[in-house]
Amino acid sequence: MQKRWAWAVFGAFAVHNLEEALTAPAFFNDLPPDLPIPWPSAAAFQIATAVVTLIGLALILFAIRINKTWPVTLLATVMLINVAIPHIPAAILNGGYAPGVVTAVLLNLPIDLLWLLKFRKQRPGVN
Repeated sequence: MQKRWAWAVFGAFAVHNLEEALTAPAFFNDLPPDLPIPWPSAAAFQIATAVVTLIGLALILFAIRINKTWPVTLLATVMLINVAIPHIPAAILNGGYAPGVVTAVLLNLPIDLLWLLKFRKQRPGVN
């Protein structure tokens, strides 16, 4: 397994989560109050984002420790789905921006896609 690639996947994930943590609270505050979706408080969202980032870090450290690619592939796959749903549609519906869309498109999409292309030929359970 390539440790540098694994750290690149985590780095993109962490920077993406930082963008969301910094921009989502203002975004939530600007939403119409009559939406039927309960939005978290800024503090709750930022704590949840920090916890999710630590889980991602644990996944990468676990992958490096056991020298397997599947934990990194799991994170990369989840983040690619996260680019497609909700970030891109939310940005389109919001007129161009939604929290996390910049790093989702500029970091997560290319880095996670490259990870999957680089390691897709490795057999599950072996790497």
